[in-house]
Amino acid sequence: MTNQSSSHSAPPSEKTTFIQGDQKTLNAELQKAKEQEACLIIIRGSPQGHRFFLTQSEMTIGRDPSADISVSDEGISRKHAKLTKEESKICITDLGSSNGTFINDKKIPPTDSRVLAKEDMIKLGNTIFKFLPAGELEILFYGNLGSAAHTDPLTKIYNKGYLLEALEAEFKRAKALHTDFSLIFFDLDHFKKINDQYGHDAGDFVLKEIVVLIRSNQLRPKDVFARYGGEEFVILLANTPVQAAAELAEKIRASVETHAFVYEGKRLPVTTSIGVADVASGIESAQTLIKQADKALYSAKSGGRNRVVSA
Repeated sequence: MTNQSSSHSAPPSEKTTFIQGDQKTLNAELQKAKEQEACLIIIRGSPQGHRFFLTQSEMTIGRDPSADISVSDEGISRKHAKLTKEESKICITDLGSSNGTFINDKKIPPTDSRVLAKEDMIKLGNTIFKFLPAGELEILFYGNLGSAAHTDPLTKIYNKGYLLEALEAEFKRAKALHTDFSLIFFDLDHFKKINDQYGHDAGDFVLKEIVVLIRSNQLRPKDVFARYGGEEFVILLANTPVQAAAELAEKIRASVETHAFVYEGKRLPVTTSIGVADVASGIESAQTLIKQADKALYSAKSGGRNRVVSA
C-alpha cells in the first residue's frame, strides 16, 4: 500500500471542474466521549472495526488466546507487543516478534518503546490498528462493527450500512472539532453495457479490480472506502480539504482510465465519473453532504462522463 499525506497531492487535470454552490447535541456527545478510554480499532484485518479499550496499566498483543488483545493473524507472534500506560501517555513496545511492529509504516526496533499519537497506524502481521487517545469523539461511533455485517461480499470493502455509520461519525467529528472533511462519490460509466456485452461475471471482475486498483495505490489506511451499491462507491476523507479531495479524485479517474481491465483475453472499456463535496461549504448534515457529492457526480455524468466535479 502506498501511503499518502492528508493532502493527497496531485495536480488536477482539465477534466476537473468546480460548482459554486445542532451544537447542543454535539456538545453532549463530546462530553460522553470524554468518558471513553483510549483504544485500538482494527481497520484492516478481522474482526474489522472491533475496539480494544486500553483499560490496564500493561496489556499484551499477540496471537496467543491468553494475550490481553488476542488477534487471529498468522503474521502476528504469540506475544508480539505490549502497551503500557505512563500517566496520560500510551507506549508500545515490540516483544521480539518475528515480523516486527510498525508505526505509520516505520519499524520500531525490538524492545524499544514508542509513545502513540492520535490516529497512529500500528501494523502487526497483516493487521492494522488505529490508535485513538482517551476522550476522542470517534471512539463512540467505531465500535464492535462485525466484519461480515459491514463488508461487501463481492469487493471485500465496507458496505453501505457501515459507510452511513462512518459518515455520520466523521461528519459530527469534523463539525465539533472544526476540521476538514471531504467525500468522494463515484460510479463506473456505461457499466450496464459491460454486463450486457461481456456478461455479469465480467462486471463482477471489473468491480473487484477497480477496488484493488484504488485501495492499493491511492488511499491512506484511515480513509473509509465503501461500496454504496451496484457500481457506486464512496470514499470518506477525514482531515482533507475539498481541493485535496478533488486532486485525489482526479488521480483515481486517471488511473481507472489508463488501467488495463482484461477479462478472458479482452480489454474492457472502463472509466469513472466522480463527484466531490466537503463540510466547509456550510453543509449542516451528513445526509446533505452525500447528496451534494451525488449532485456533483450527476454533473460529471451530464458533462460528458470520465471527469471530476466538485460541489
